Amino acid sequence: MLAGMAARATPTTSPAAPGAAPAAPASPPVRALTPDVVVATALEIADREGLGAVTLARVARELGCHVTSLYTHIDSIDDLHTRMGLAAQSALAQQLWEAALGRSGADALRALAAVYRDFGSAHPEQIRLLFAGAATTDPRVLEGARYLAEPIRATLRGFGLDDEQVRHAHRAFSAAVRGFSMAEAQGAYPTDADITFDQIVDLFVQALERGSWPRCPG
Repeated sequence: MLAGMAARATPTTSPAAPGAAPAAPASPPVRALTPDVVVATALEIADREGLGAVTLARVARELGCHVTSLYTHIDSIDDLHTRMGLAAQSALAQQLWEAALGRSGADALRALAAVYRDFGSAHPEQIRLLFAGAATTDPRVLEGARYLAEPIRATLRGFGLDDEQVRHAHRAFSAAVRGFSMAEAQGAYPTDADITFDQIVDLFVQALERGSWPRCPG
C-alpha cells in the first residue's frame, strides 16, 4: 500500500536531455509594495552598503520590481531620503522613550546615552540621516525631532535646569553622544572606547548633579 502511494507520488518529469541548457534561476520573489516596505528596504541597503548606495534603481532591484512601480509609493529620491530620516527618528525615539521609562537622574541619562551609542553602532548611516534633516522645515521632520528630544529634555529638566539651559544641554549631550557614536562606527577608537564613552557621560552627570551646569546669559 505504502509502496503504491510512493509510486503515485513520484514525479513523472523526464530528466533533461544531455546537452540541454540548464534551467534559468528563479527570479527573486516580488514583495508586496507599500511605502513602509520601500523605506525599510532602503534603510537595509543603507545599513549594509552606505547611503550612497540608496538609489531608486537599487531599491527596485532589491524588491524585484521595476523602478516605475516605486512612484506609486514615493515621489522621488529626495522623498525617499526624507521618509528614511523619519523612520530613523521614530526607531531611535522609541528606544529612548523605553530607556527613560521608570528612570530619572544619572540612571536615566546613562541609559539614554547607551541607547544612542548602540543605535549609532548598529545603524551609523541612519544617524547621518538624523543630521541630514536638521535644517529642514518639513513639519513631519520637526515633529519627529521634538518627539525624539523629549525623553532627553525631560531627564535634563529633572536636574533642575530651566528651559533655556535644557535647550543648550540637550544640544551638547546629543552632539557629544552622536559624534562619539559616528566616530566609533568608523573605527576611530580601536581601544578603550568604553572608558572614553563613560567619561563623556560622567562629565555631564557630574556637572548636572553638582548644580554647576552653566547659566545662560541674560
